[in-house]
Amino acid sequence: MSTESFEEKFESVFRESLHRLIGFLITAGARRVDAEDAVQMAFIELAKAWGSVAHPVAWVRRVSFRMWTKITGKGHLHDLHEDLPDSAQPDSSDDLVERSQVVLFLRQLPPLQQTVMAFAYDGCSPAETAEATGMSPANVRQNLHRARANLARILKAEGIC
Repeated sequence: MSTESFEEKFESVFRESLHRLIGFLITAGARRVDAEDAVQMAFIELAKAWGSVAHPVAWVRRVSFRMWTKITGKGHLHDLHEDLPDSAQPDSSDDLVERSQVVLFLRQLPPLQQTVMAFAYDGCSPAETAEATGMSPANVRQNLHRARANLARILKAEGIC
């Protein structure tokens, strides 16, 4: 039995996951400020639910994503595409995640494809992505297939492959 206290365990999850979760939401299409807010709110909820959460990192990823959809004013992933621009807007931030080639390529995808690729890039299975987004696993797999095909086209146009 671990002698680690709640505070120590929570702090460990927070420290190990904070930047990765912010990067995950940015990869999914969030503005940095919205990603930070969503992750912060998700950690507050994690602290409240700690005793009933078996896998805190997966739980806080799912809740962060849902908080982001609430911040954007949309309750469901399917609604996100209506308000997201077709291409990324310039941002004055010099954050490494936002300037990474992966994010720049993913931002060229339609929002739904960008989102499922962000989950895949973060190591989630289609079933985990479906659970977090409220989509069916078949829809997730279909969008992953389309996203990969679109990324291949983008990379070919860039002369990368």
